Amino acid sequence: MAFKVLALTVCFAVLRAQSLPTPDASCTINSVNDVDSVVSSCTSITVGTFTVPAGTTVIMNLKQGSTVSFTGTVDFAHKESSGYLLEIIGNSVTVEGTGSHLFHGHGEQYWDGLGGAGTKKPVFIYLKGTGSTFKNFKIKNCPLRCVAIDGSSNVVVSGFTIDNAEGAPGTAQSGKEGHNTDGFDIAKSTYVTVKDASVTNQDDCVAINNAQHVTIDNFHCIGSHGFDIAAGMSSDYDQNGVQNVTFSNSILDGGMYGLHILAVNDGGQGKIDYIKYNNIKINGPSDYGVMIQQDFSNAQQGSTGNPTGNVPISNVDIKGVTGTMNGQYSSAVTIRCAACSNIVFESGFSITGAKAKDECKNFQPTGYTCNT
Repeated sequence: MAFKVLALTVCFAVLRAQSLPTPDASCTINSVNDVDSVVSSCTSITVGTFTVPAGTTVIMNLKQGSTVSFTGTVDFAHKESSGYLLEIIGNSVTVEGTGSHLFHGHGEQYWDGLGGAGTKKPVFIYLKGTGSTFKNFKIKNCPLRCVAIDGSSNVVVSGFTIDNAEGAPGTAQSGKEGHNTDGFDIAKSTYVTVKDASVTNQDDCVAINNAQHVTIDNFHCIGSHGFDIAAGMSSDYDQNGVQNVTFSNSILDGGMYGLHILAVNDGGQGKIDYIKYNNIKINGPSDYGVMIQQDFSNAQQGSTGNPTGNVPISNVDIKGVTGTMNGQYSSAVTIRCAACSNIVFESGFSITGAKAKDECKNFQPTGYTCNT
């Protein structure tokens, strides 16, 4: 009897071993040299640990329906350059980070406190997809902008952690701070959801231009310039539209701005329309709590105080936005308009601690009286 039990046990173990799937070595990427052959022939891909040689862009142009799992650390060696370090492109793809996965951009070797105005720095990650999901990326030390979502539709990006804490003023050596390290930049895209993200950086937590039907939900932004919408940089009207965007259920800690809508007064014609903010807590921005402006000069890279109406701003709803300011010249609400309409502050809006008065130039919103 004992022999029969042992035989059955051995037999079961053999069958179980045969039934378990084993990784296909031909569909595993363990160096840059594996990338092209694997993405061109596989639809179930595992990416391990390796270093990307300096000056190399990793381009993953995935087959439709592919799944990709990043399981290790991908380090990107330093070289002053333009362009991107990693491009992931695909239709109906699912790309995720698992376990101890990490993308390390070694921004600390690039940072000079000048961002795009200093030495050449690459953008870290470019995502382009249709009907695709990107989730659970861990990203450290972006040289410049962190994640660019471009030319995409029906995309969900979730569970990202972006950590540029080492580039913060007061943490980084003077003259070696991170700058222009936007968390997420969204452009030329429709029906995009980005949710459940943590971003520590030194520029916009999220920046949106030329995009429609965008949802930003459940963010924790630390040290950033907050949630930003910008339009008017292009001479092409079709490239200057931002419509139907919702920011919700998020916390903005520190940094310079809370909520920011920017129209370029020396750019092309465009439109910013149907923007919603709901349940946003703003803790201690140094400059502006809510800023809506049509006086930003692209040429001068700053506010001029002279708003123009080339990019009308309309149907902005601000609800459940609360917080405190922290700055010698901080302002709770600043509005500079030439062509604004239907900007509404609903119940629950409260930003305290501002040292400077509000500014409502050429426009008075509904539901809020500017303290000018």
